[in-house]
Amino acid sequence: MLRQAFRQVDCVVKLKDGSSCYLQVTGAPQFDDQSTFLGYECVAVDNTRERNDEINLKRFRAAMDMSLDMIYLVDRVTLSFVDVNDTACSNAGLTREQILRLGPSKTMGFSDQELNERYNQLIELGRSRRFERRITLPNGSSSIVEIHSRATLINGRWLIIGVSRDVTARKEAELKAFQLQQLFLALSLTNEAILRASSVDTLYQQATRAAVSSELFSISSVLVPNERGHFYAVAKAGPVDNSIKKVRVIMDTSQPEGRGMTTMAMLEGKAQYSNDYQADAPTADWRENAIEHNINSAAALPLLRNKKPVAVMLFYAKQKNVFDTQTQSILQSMADNMSFALDSFANADEQAIAAERIRQNEERFRSLTNLSSDFYWEMDADLKFTLQEGRIRGDVNKTAVDQAIGRHLWSLPAVTPDVGGWRHFRRMLEKQQGFREFEFSFTNAEGTTYHLTLSGEPIVNAAGSFNGYRGITRDITSKKKIANHIKHLATHDALTGLPNRVMFSELLGQAIRNANRYKDQRFAVLFIDLDRFKAVNDTYGHHTGDQLLAEVAKRLTTPLRNSDIVARLGGDEFVIMLQHIQDQAALIAGNILQVFNVPITIDQREFMIGASIGISLFGVDASTEEGLMNHADTAMYAVKEEGRNNVRFFSADLHQHHQERAGLAVELRHALKRGEMSLNYQAKVDVDTGQVVGVEALLRWRHPELGDISPNHFIPIAEDNGLIVPIGEWVMATACQQVLQWQKQGLSALSLAVNLSARQFNHPDLPAYIQQMLSDNQFPAEQLELEITESLVVQNPERAIRLMQEMKKTGIRFALDDFGTGYSSLGQLRHYPIDTLKIDRAFIKDLDTSREDQAISKAIISMSKTLGLTVVAEGVENSRQLAFLRHYQCDIIQGYYCHKPAGAEAFAAWFKLQQQAH
Repeated sequence: MLRQAFRQVDCVVKLKDGSSCYLQVTGAPQFDDQSTFLGYECVAVDNTRERNDEINLKRFRAAMDMSLDMIYLVDRVTLSFVDVNDTACSNAGLTREQILRLGPSKTMGFSDQELNERYNQLIELGRSRRFERRITLPNGSSSIVEIHSRATLINGRWLIIGVSRDVTARKEAELKAFQLQQLFLALSLTNEAILRASSVDTLYQQATRAAVSSELFSISSVLVPNERGHFYAVAKAGPVDNSIKKVRVIMDTSQPEGRGMTTMAMLEGKAQYSNDYQADAPTADWRENAIEHNINSAAALPLLRNKKPVAVMLFYAKQKNVFDTQTQSILQSMADNMSFALDSFANADEQAIAAERIRQNEERFRSLTNLSSDFYWEMDADLKFTLQEGRIRGDVNKTAVDQAIGRHLWSLPAVTPDVGGWRHFRRMLEKQQGFREFEFSFTNAEGTTYHLTLSGEPIVNAAGSFNGYRGITRDITSKKKIANHIKHLATHDALTGLPNRVMFSELLGQAIRNANRYKDQRFAVLFIDLDRFKAVNDTYGHHTGDQLLAEVAKRLTTPLRNSDIVARLGGDEFVIMLQHIQDQAALIAGNILQVFNVPITIDQREFMIGASIGISLFGVDASTEEGLMNHADTAMYAVKEEGRNNVRFFSADLHQHHQERAGLAVELRHALKRGEMSLNYQAKVDVDTGQVVGVEALLRWRHPELGDISPNHFIPIAEDNGLIVPIGEWVMATACQQVLQWQKQGLSALSLAVNLSARQFNHPDLPAYIQQMLSDNQFPAEQLELEITESLVVQNPERAIRLMQEMKKTGIRFALDDFGTGYSSLGQLRHYPIDTLKIDRAFIKDLDTSREDQAISKAIISMSKTLGLTVVAEGVENSRQLAFLRHYQCDIIQGYYCHKPAGAEAFAAWFKLQQQAH
């Protein structure tokens, strides 16, 4: 180019101040008239500013591409991208050219109008603005982004700089934390409902309201099956319209309506979950209803009573995948608490205990509503922390986290692994492996201990080199507290704070192992049952009973040593293990009885209760847990039978008596089927005329090997195990049929007296059964007289009177048996709707010689006549007794003097002769 023109040649000129000036030079050669080269004539343009802008732009580009945030540059006028960084391209799944071609409207999901309004505000305000938005990216994925924007004027051109950060994971974590907090609130409200509910129906209704109040569930209901196997709602909350109410659910799995979650939960007794309700196969028959009400997740949890499902509680949510492991655990706790409440409603004696236990659960669970968020960390290749980000509560904790930067986890003070040591954890890190939920604890400078988990994955650069770790730390302190709380509930009695049956079983097993290993480790087991406690509960209510039990628990520990163990098995039953004893068991048991000599004062009332104590010795009476407990129980029942408030050691005689009683109970279960039961009939004779006016049916048992067994032996056993109900029904039906058979044979119609046991009288279906029995046998109600004892009536006078009045409307008559041996007074008779009063044989036996028995009998007859009652004397055995009763106008007699109990044929033959004689 020598001596030739040139254009726009770039050059740099160093100025005196050391700065550089960038010039663009254009020159033309100059010649004289003889064509001699004179030099160049040049024009230089200073483009220092443009060159600096270009350098800055390259630096900005490099900074953009290094950022982990998405950066967009938008031309305000054209609403098109000027540039985007690599992170924006990577998140969108597009190339830079594709994003630039699409523009901000299609890439970020904004309309042009919305962009214009936002950009105008940025220019007018002159500062950056922040907002969050869920966007759908061109690749079809959806995410929540946090966007910071500001407007910048460059060379007279407005550019919008947007920095976006994907906060989807953070938002989902915050949402999950909020949902869990609401769920714990629902659990707390449910526990409050359990405490306040006066009935099962109110419990169900309040529980469903509590579930919906969490805002996690849109609908909640409780379904129960009826006798036809059809489910119906007894409680519901949420927007429940008629279309939902008409949804049909049945127990029959052979039909489509019986294969859903509700039926399976009821049949299997296990919770059922669906996290995609509209797509899951078992819910296909309810899909249309689910779509209409936007139901995408559902759960069905069985509610148990006496360990059997009686209802199903349903939860419906609008979101999918609501029921993760943590949510399932909380809902199961809710169902378990409700099941416990149902058990308490079913057993009136346990209602107050259940209320107190639920109240304590509710108080403990209140502390679980404060949830903490996860926070992010990074380690370098030397496994030292380089970054900690996240919400950390408290200045003390923030200081501790700041001090962790640049250090190894295992070198931090007050940090210890929860399980095992650091060796396994460090070996994983050295192998550059990913890890999940490594548990450790941290105690801060204030002495507060946190339980945390660490999860991480290795950081590898583009060349495949290991650069360290990144991961999250999660606070599981609440989870640990829940686990410890559940363990405490499982091993301790909520009312008294004593170990429960489960915990005592573990302690007893350990004591047996020690005693087998060391011969000096002998011990005794004391089984304690309170005397007269039921009367306190029935008279003053379960709240007073609970207070009494709590005071008893305190007193039981007074005479014991530190090594001895007291536990509550349930109700008013306690058990004590006396450790390292020789011959002190009787002495300690006597000391225990003495603590009950002092009245217990509750609400300004004094209560005197006693205790029946049975003792079994390890190595003497038994060497197993079951044997020790059974023998101590047997000894305690012997005390009960002998008058209570005493101590009894187990013995072989007791064991034999217990075995005989148990064997008789087993034989009794088959007696009806084997035809071993029969009826004898004893006549009731009019005192004045001597005519037979009625008959009493008496139960007899003839065992093929043991022979005739006294009713005094087998009736109490039948009462204890509940067999008295089917046996009593058989007696009544058989006796009615027999009386009708006699009438068909030409004998006169007789009044039939049948004894009712306490279990029969207290059975809720007694009126319906009697009515059905009379109808089935076509037996006239006015011929049937039901005999009940006075001790049965005084247990619950109001109920007894109400029940008797209801049954008397059918024509049935009632007789009060064994009068004078129980608790009733003559003055109380006017309250009972009875027709007949039977004087107990104890007063008739010595009637001809005992002035006291004569006075009592005269008083009973006189008062009965005043009240218009028929008087029957039992056990009349001689003419002198009959003469006395006739003189004082007794109506009817029973006894060997006029007739001994006999079988049906023998009675019919005797009765026929009596009719002919009269």
